[in-house]
Amino acid sequence: MLTVSSESASDEVYTNFVFVAGHNNITWSWEVMTWSWYVICELVIAILGIIGNVLVITVVFGRRSKSRSTDILVGNLAIADFLTSILLVPHPKVKYITNSWMGALYCKVLEGEYLMWTTITVSIYILVAVSLDRFFAVVYPIHFKRFASRRLVNIIVCFIWAGSCVSMVRILLSNTTEVIMGKCVYQALPRNQEILYGIYYFIVQFALPTVLMLVTQISIVRSLRREAARFTSKESTASFHNIARSRALNLTLTVVLIYVICWAPDQIAYFTFNMGLTPSFVRSPFARVVIALTICNSCVNPILYTLRHPQFREAVKDFVRNKSKRYKPIFEDVELPYLSKTSHQSIDKA
Repeated sequence: MLTVSSESASDEVYTNFVFVAGHNNITWSWEVMTWSWYVICELVIAILGIIGNVLVITVVFGRRSKSRSTDILVGNLAIADFLTSILLVPHPKVKYITNSWMGALYCKVLEGEYLMWTTITVSIYILVAVSLDRFFAVVYPIHFKRFASRRLVNIIVCFIWAGSCVSMVRILLSNTTEVIMGKCVYQALPRNQEILYGIYYFIVQFALPTVLMLVTQISIVRSLRREAARFTSKESTASFHNIARSRALNLTLTVVLIYVICWAPDQIAYFTFNMGLTPSFVRSPFARVVIALTICNSCVNPILYTLRHPQFREAVKDFVRNKSKRYKPIFEDVELPYLSKTSHQSIDKA
């Protein structure tokens, strides 16, 4: 969902997109910041996201591991979440803007939050790419090793960025600068187009990613269970497979649960708003609560997709000691079923 200030399904104008009559020769001016609970919450989330994602970026790209698709994806996920966190840092709202190309650009890109929701969309679909990466590595390991090159992963990341920019283009088309009033003005779409956009946005931003992550992660768990059944005659190997299966299952439940908790309330509420069922949603306190919950995902992602991995914790220690093994990959969990017996035993002890 777009924030209260940038999206609406009616002819009303919300928050900073308002009408102020009788202002000519307007220059840039700013509102005084009010430190409400929501602004403080944004600041805390932004700081946590910046610190956590900088750590991930530094450690992952510091390793410079060779052709490790998961490392590349997790690193780009951290970049997207880092940019989101930067854009979440509270700042004074614009009071009046000039009737210029800079004013129009401000309304479209910053006031309309085009950049922020583009980076959020990138983050969501890189999460999907991580799930697909692990799915193919576990379920189709031979094909994965043959086709999962650094070049292919970089192409996929570029495609995700380009697709996310296009998916949020409506913000650029609907937010304009009022020539006389010196305000950002939201141009509402016709009612039938708002409904279609609401359905499209719900599918692209929530339903489709959720289904893809669920299907791929459940398939991973089923594949690990089949692998475990094949080695029940050897205690150490069976024990390893039980650990691998348990880790995959826990990761699946954590990823899906956190993603759904963060996004479901906002997406469902915004969907009902676009359908005309909850017209007062965008100006309600509940809207602020669900938006705050949504943006939490930008600082939770580094924990879910990196800190749960023992290899990452070891990489952080190596980084602090300046003993980073630059060509050793960090995220190897998807290949654990194919490690040697010695590796199995070491994992059992962990």
